[in-house]
Amino acid sequence: MRKLLMVLGAIATSAALTAIAGAEVVLGLSLGSPFSDHMVLQRGKPIPVWGEAVAGQQVVVEFGGQKKSAKANGRGIWTVTLDAMKASAEGRELKATVGIDSKALKDVLVGDVWVATGQSNMRWMLKQSTGGKEAVAASSDPGLRLFNHAGTLHPGSGKFPVDFLKKLTTDNYYATKGWQQSKPESSAGFSGVAYFFGKKLREDLKIPIGVINYSVGGTPIEAHISPAVMNSDPVLKPLLKDWWKNKEFPQWCRQRAALNLTHWLADAELKDKAPPHPFAPHFLWEAGIAKLLPLPVKGVIWYQGESNATIDGSRGAPVDGELNKKKFKALVKSWRDAWDDQTLPVYHVQLPGLNRPWPVFREMQLQASQEMEHVGMAVSIDVGHPTNVHPPDKKPVGDRLARLALVGVYGEDLFPNGPLYKRSAFKGEMGVIDFENNTGMKASDGGAIRGFEMAGGDKKFYPAKAVINGKFLWVTSDSVTFPVAIRYAWANDPDCNLVNAEGLPASPFRTDKWKDIKPSGNVDMKGKKKAATSAASAPVVPAVSKKSNKIRVACIGDSITYGSGIKTRDIDSYPVRLQKLLGDKYEVKNFGNPGRGILKKSKRGRGKRAFIFMNEHDQAIKFEPHIVVCNLGINDLMDWGTYGKAEFVPNYRELVQAYKNLDTYPRVIIWHKLAPLFKGQKFFGDPRVDSINDAIGKVAKAEAIETIDMSKPFNGKGDLFPDHIHPNAEGAKIIARFTAELIKTK
Repeated sequence: MRKLLMVLGAIATSAALTAIAGAEVVLGLSLGSPFSDHMVLQRGKPIPVWGEAVAGQQVVVEFGGQKKSAKANGRGIWTVTLDAMKASAEGRELKATVGIDSKALKDVLVGDVWVATGQSNMRWMLKQSTGGKEAVAASSDPGLRLFNHAGTLHPGSGKFPVDFLKKLTTDNYYATKGWQQSKPESSAGFSGVAYFFGKKLREDLKIPIGVINYSVGGTPIEAHISPAVMNSDPVLKPLLKDWWKNKEFPQWCRQRAALNLTHWLADAELKDKAPPHPFAPHFLWEAGIAKLLPLPVKGVIWYQGESNATIDGSRGAPVDGELNKKKFKALVKSWRDAWDDQTLPVYHVQLPGLNRPWPVFREMQLQASQEMEHVGMAVSIDVGHPTNVHPPDKKPVGDRLARLALVGVYGEDLFPNGPLYKRSAFKGEMGVIDFENNTGMKASDGGAIRGFEMAGGDKKFYPAKAVINGKFLWVTSDSVTFPVAIRYAWANDPDCNLVNAEGLPASPFRTDKWKDIKPSGNVDMKGKKKAATSAASAPVVPAVSKKSNKIRVACIGDSITYGSGIKTRDIDSYPVRLQKLLGDKYEVKNFGNPGRGILKKSKRGRGKRAFIFMNEHDQAIKFEPHIVVCNLGINDLMDWGTYGKAEFVPNYRELVQAYKNLDTYPRVIIWHKLAPLFKGQKFFGDPRVDSINDAIGKVAKAEAIETIDMSKPFNGKGDLFPDHIHPNAEGAKIIARFTAELIKTK
């Protein structure tokens, strides 16, 4: 025995020395990262199996009666290819062997494998979804396998340590427990959309289904496109250079990344080096898809766009549709080139209704799906929410994606979608619309069809009536004699209800190509309750996080917010009074800091004056508010004549965006006009005060946020400001009442 051990030791030592010829030394047998117990191999295609071993060693792989072998190359990499196989629900062993060393994977199935990726709405977990508790409890299915990947840097509102960032790479970004059978413990944290997609395929196809989730919240499409495709495209290639400060890169992503990378960018040695972040171009491609290749898959499902649809990722102006279409087509090309399959099925989700200017992006999504072969779009306009960017009803979305696959890939005789605009014609006072998937068109709630508007040559849109005539829709408007254009559901959160016989919703569309793409307002929900759909149970208040079940209100500002001048500020400052008025459903916190302003250059002694640099700002961000009420500006008077006038608006917008970019997507309300000054106060009658109020108005308009005019409730009430600057307890009570009235109006 001792002699045998000496021989084996000599062989191992010799093999190890041989492997040193490369830069790395492989000390043992291993399988590639996509391979684990409970995995699903793609049926009908040759299956590469790869890993590492000592250079020159012969590796034997066995599975399903097949036995293949290959020699590890000089770098210790080996690959064998199994022959294509039929679907099998029998859990079998996949074994790789080198000499007396072996690695065995248990319970391996053969079926269809789908990749699910995108941003937060694809990431949204099953347990968070409508009906999630019941769905999780019923999720046990040995034929459905889930391969979840969670990002180790979640791009929330945190600032990550330099030591953590230095170690972060595309090789270690995703954390995973490997392939798992669908059970409550594995499904709860899995993508709700992807789970319902896989579940529907399982129910209809009766074969093993594997779903791989790579989605990460907030990520732009650029992070998912391959470097090869980005580098080869003259429009996209410039986005690669210094992406974190490149003004052509999506603004919201730059700003959120800058917050996450605060310490990195403040480090003199690191600030000019490309930082590791999931928003970086092709970062998620290299962290996820590149590690999966060349393992074959059946197709890809995609839910993303919120970060790319508008210039600021929120309520700003729409991004050019053609540019976003180019990016989407580059993404599809990335997948198809990587798998060397130009017919690889790709199914994506059209963005739902929300109080953001998304009509142009939805139009782009529809056009892309109609222009590209083997690309389909699931309409979700009916399952959105007016204020929640994460509408929780994910089952209809997953089911509709599965329906696209069942028709497009598996040949089932179903409607793949709801009515999709095909063509139009105008006859006198009437417009005639022809749709795909138009059988059995009707109103989803049994009433009149809503969501249509019509315009003549003056390009002014008016509400229109739509009547079904066979497989066509006749559209007229009492206000338009000679129509030339029709739009349907062309609004941020439209009031629309056209479906087909299967109850599948029609996609928003327009027949015109006019440059004026701003919604008319004729078909907005405007607070109306949605027609009965599966989304009827969605909440009608701002979404709350795990922190509490209350709506969190952050009062940020200067000494008035803080409560200066009020001896009993702990019980009489306006935020405390506001809490009492709003009641137990709300949680109000005071983040006031006396003497603070907007201008980032401003100094208070040797220290910075701007609120954005204060601990109160950081604390308000961590509070993750659903509503932000801001009173700032008067303390910037002293710098107004130097740099203040030029920098106030951009500095204030930066502060506002820091809150708008939170995952809670808060409602932001700023004081405009500011509380009035009274005779005896230093700046009473100063024209700079009017100039500051004008600048605040520009900020509100540019950011599309609400204002509250604090000059109104104090007209003629100078006695409530005993020091001519700060309101007393009675004045704070008025501020609270005025603020509560505005908050409760929506």
